[in-house]
Amino acid sequence: MNAERLIVSDTGPLITLEKLTDGYRFIRLLYDKIFVPRAVLEELSQGQFTSAGAYLTHYDVGDLFDVVVSPGDLGDLDETEEELLDAGEREAIQVALDRRLPLLIEEEAGRRIAQRLGIPISGIAGQVLKAFRQGIVPAAEAVAKLRQLLQSGRINRKIYEGLIGAVREG
Repeated sequence: MNAERLIVSDTGPLITLEKLTDGYRFIRLLYDKIFVPRAVLEELSQGQFTSAGAYLTHYDVGDLFDVVVSPGDLGDLDETEEELLDAGEREAIQVALDRRLPLLIEEEAGRRIAQRLGIPISGIAGQVLKAFRQGIVPAAEAVAKLRQLLQSGRINRKIYEGLIGAVREG
C-alpha cells in the first residue's frame, strides 16, 4: 500500500467528516487506510452507538479504518503537555510517531504537541485544500465543503476566508 495514502486520525477530524455531506466518501479519495487508535474509536462511538462495531457499520468504514492499539508511551512529553491530551489524542500521536505517518488532528494543544514531535498534521479543511490542489475535487466542491465546515462550526471565518482565497487562486 502506498504510504502517501495512509494517515492516522484523532477523534475531531472524524467527527468533522460525519458533518460533511459524503465526508467519508471524500476522505476515501485521498486515503486507502486511516489508522484509528482504539481510544479514538471508543470516543466516536460513545453515546450515539451501542458499540464501536455499530459506528463502523453505520458509516460503512470497516474497510477504511484500521483500528490499532497504541504502541506505548509518549516519553517526550512533560507533565503539563500530558495533561493537555485526552486518551484519543495521546494514542493518535503515538501511532503517528510509531508508523511515521501524518496525523489528522484539530484540537490546538494536540496539534502543537504533534508538531513539536515532528509529526506532519492537518485538519479536514486542510484535506479539502489538498484534494483541490491535487485535482481530486473541483473548486466548486472544495468551496461547498469549506462552507459546510464554517456553517457547522468546525472552522472559523478567518481560516475559511484564507482557504477560499487559496482555492480561488488555484
